[in-house]
Amino acid sequence: MQVFCMIMLIAVFDRNYMSEIRSNLFAFIIFCIVFSGFAACSAPQNDAMNTANTAKPSNTADTAATTDKSSEYPPLASGLADSEFELLDGTKFKVSDRKGKVLLLNIWGTWCQPCRAEMPHLVALQNKYGAQGFEVIGLNIGDGEGTPETIEEIKAFATSMKLNYTLARSPNAATAQFYKITKQQVVPQTLVVDRDGRLRGVFIGGGPRVVNSMTATVAKVIDGTQSVAEPQTAPN
Repeated sequence: MQVFCMIMLIAVFDRNYMSEIRSNLFAFIIFCIVFSGFAACSAPQNDAMNTANTAKPSNTADTAATTDKSSEYPPLASGLADSEFELLDGTKFKVSDRKGKVLLLNIWGTWCQPCRAEMPHLVALQNKYGAQGFEVIGLNIGDGEGTPETIEEIKAFATSMKLNYTLARSPNAATAQFYKITKQQVVPQTLVVDRDGRLRGVFIGGGPRVVNSMTATVAKVIDGTQSVAEPQTAPN
């Protein structure tokens, strides 16, 4: 009887142990699937970025679309629209200076593989819609540690990637304003802004789903048929 009881105890222990193993294995598989689908790189935090993320929102694009009752779309937050960005020729510009164009604002770094992967799609969009008052603007956020990448590095990268769209360097304070809108500190991220300076799309991360949605949004904004849509992110 004692032997029988011990055998039964071992059997019960084995079933419980195997059940725990299966449960842990299942959880591990789910964990791998979730993180393998998120195509984005972590971006650095600094004082300017932390300040922007903890500040109380005021007329930002991530608030309800009721910020302006004359439109169902909110204006791009002034903190980003009026930030100064340095072009590769040394001159500076503001997003607000480009009203009248449909803009695709994309933050990126040369070190970010998902950024590289989506760039051919940005090139294709610029080729397709550039003559219709559309402009892709790639805003380089630095080396991944908060230090700006040099103009020479960005130019060499642009040449190697055959980029055909506007490139500029984003100061940390402007990048912080970008993160304040999206609530995510990763790259790539993209905002689509219409001809009136209103936010029409938010895209976080890369990958086929995000690129397809971004491409469709650009097409609809250009031909004026887009309806209100939720921000798009990489699968997670």
